[in-house]
Amino acid sequence: MKLGLSSVLLFTSAVYSIKCDNFQQHVLQDKDIPIVKSVAIIGGGAAGTSAAFWLSNVFPHEGSIQVTSTIFERNSYLGGRSTTVPIKGDYSLGTIELGASIFVEANKNLMMATEKFGLNKTKLTSLEKEISAKNRPGLGVWNGQEFLFEESGSYWDSMKALWRYGLTPLKFQRKQKEVVKRFMDLYDTGHGFEHISDIVDSLEYQSLLNMTAEAYLKELGINERFSQEILQTATRGNYCQDLNALHALAVMVSMEAGQGTWSVESGNYNIFEEFARRSQAAVQLQTKVIAINNITEVDTNGHAVQRYVIETLDGTSQVFDEVILAAPIKFSGIHEFPFPTKQEERPYHAVYVTLIAGHPDPSYFGKTLENMPTFVVSTGAPLVDKFESGQAPFNTFSVHRFLENGESVIKIFSPKELEDEYLDQLFLDRSWTYRKGWHAFPQLEPVVKGQPFPSFILKTDEHDGSGIIYTGAFENFISVR
Repeated sequence: MKLGLSSVLLFTSAVYSIKCDNFQQHVLQDKDIPIVKSVAIIGGGAAGTSAAFWLSNVFPHEGSIQVTSTIFERNSYLGGRSTTVPIKGDYSLGTIELGASIFVEANKNLMMATEKFGLNKTKLTSLEKEISAKNRPGLGVWNGQEFLFEESGSYWDSMKALWRYGLTPLKFQRKQKEVVKRFMDLYDTGHGFEHISDIVDSLEYQSLLNMTAEAYLKELGINERFSQEILQTATRGNYCQDLNALHALAVMVSMEAGQGTWSVESGNYNIFEEFARRSQAAVQLQTKVIAINNITEVDTNGHAVQRYVIETLDGTSQVFDEVILAAPIKFSGIHEFPFPTKQEERPYHAVYVTLIAGHPDPSYFGKTLENMPTFVVSTGAPLVDKFESGQAPFNTFSVHRFLENGESVIKIFSPKELEDEYLDQLFLDRSWTYRKGWHAFPQLEPVVKGQPFPSFILKTDEHDGSGIIYTGAFENFISVR
């Protein structure tokens, strides 16, 4: 699973261009006295921490308009899905990420952040070096009975791909680069967007969003074998969703990982902790927001000003000038808003991660330990007839660490929680098993023509001059979690 933060620059532009008028609405007579506005940010993941950071850059603390941010996070940590857990509960054995473990080079915001924050990023992990030294295969595409495609790490991989898929990969790559380049141009856009539909129109992405990836690839004349074995491998690895369910933009974004992926050596969560720290935001961990309500106050000039009351589960309330909701409405846990929100909710895709320390049984895959791929991706529709229940029991099965005692640390992503009975088929023995369920991604199904996206500004109606900024407006455009 990859991190999706490529939208943050767009979101920041939206904050600046749309909300700046609110910050300057009531100008004090004494120009030497700064205008101070308070912002509540609900959610301490990638969107929330980066929002605090970008706000502090747009409105510096020594400026004439100053912003103080407070991040409310219901968990005991920042970083959302980039959180790590100690292997076997023992930090001396290292940690492993429960979710987002890589980001693509095209993600300029994360690439910039690692450089600006002095974080060491790496393409080739110590694990990959060790795997290379052991001559273990890398990727294996498994249909429940056999591996349809395997990477050995040698130049023969290119020859095998050419033999199996012909020139189709080159044809797809040209189109994929064209689509991604249009998206990359948004980093240099000098204005913000209030609605996702404006971005879609600007990028001419309508056809990509209105069709399934499967239908779009057929229209392009992409070889079905390549689509089902390679392109669907990418979407199952990144979004745990198949080509017949995803819109076409999702497969284009998924394949960007082929251009290079990175990770922070000490853990990707460090990026988001740095976002929060450098923003100088007040951070309230283990604090669950349950209600947002309007309140009208009178400022020093006698003007009526609308503000927001943030109520938390512990019974306390705080008042803010602005609110940024940096969590999906559906799973925010907020039961009271100053306006209807049901129409803004989008369905999310459930993903389960299982971390295991033990000795995998390669015979389950018809392999030996020496020739067992270290990153197995199962096939999806329509290549599911070899699976017992007509559906692969897992999406990915990957080695993440080798321990000194000979055990491997494996991460498995699956559509359902994996029971011990099934894990016993995959492993000769297990000394540690850790499970976690995520609503990791919006369901990236095709968007019906004319169907509105959620707005960046949630408000009562289009005539309402105020509202809450909602980062989840990207839901079912593309995943930004």
